[in-house]
Amino acid sequence: MAEEKGEVRKSAAGERKKKSPMLVITIVLVLLVIVGGGAAGYFLLLAPKSDDARQGAAPQMTTAQPQAQGYAAGGLSGPMRPMDSFIVNLTDAQGTRYLKVTMQLEMSHEMLAVEIDQRLPQIRDEVITLLSSKSFDDVSTIAGKRALKRGILNSMNKYLTTGKVLNVYFSEFVVQ
Repeated sequence: MAEEKGEVRKSAAGERKKKSPMLVITIVLVLLVIVGGGAAGYFLLLAPKSDDARQGAAPQMTTAQPQAQGYAAGGLSGPMRPMDSFIVNLTDAQGTRYLKVTMQLEMSHEMLAVEIDQRLPQIRDEVITLLSSKSFDDVSTIAGKRALKRGILNSMNKYLTTGKVLNVYFSEFVVQ
């Protein structure tokens, strides 16, 4: 009889040991689900919105930037106008390198596109002159590209009277 009680105690202790790891695993899983749900709820509902999410909302016009300007408040871009590609030789010693640039113009208002079309020969001439005066070293760095954008912007705006080009965006920039 004493032996039977000892065996019963051992088998009960063995069952407790078997249940114990399952209980720990279950508790850990429940805690992970709760913490994961709380984190997901925070990021979806309470976290501050990113700049991309804010830009998706409808922009509101302020009195400092009237609607007649044609571009949105809050740093959103104005109307865009694509330009044809420019292909020029660079001023390298060998004379074997060329530059191909395609750009988009951000305008102060939509009606500026008409004036750009009227002044296109002068604008293209200025841009071609500016691009062909550059060497590979001038256009191969980020600082060089930014300086080139400023130069293009200034050379275009000197021909425009009804508005101005706000920014130049390169959609293609190939040096070979």
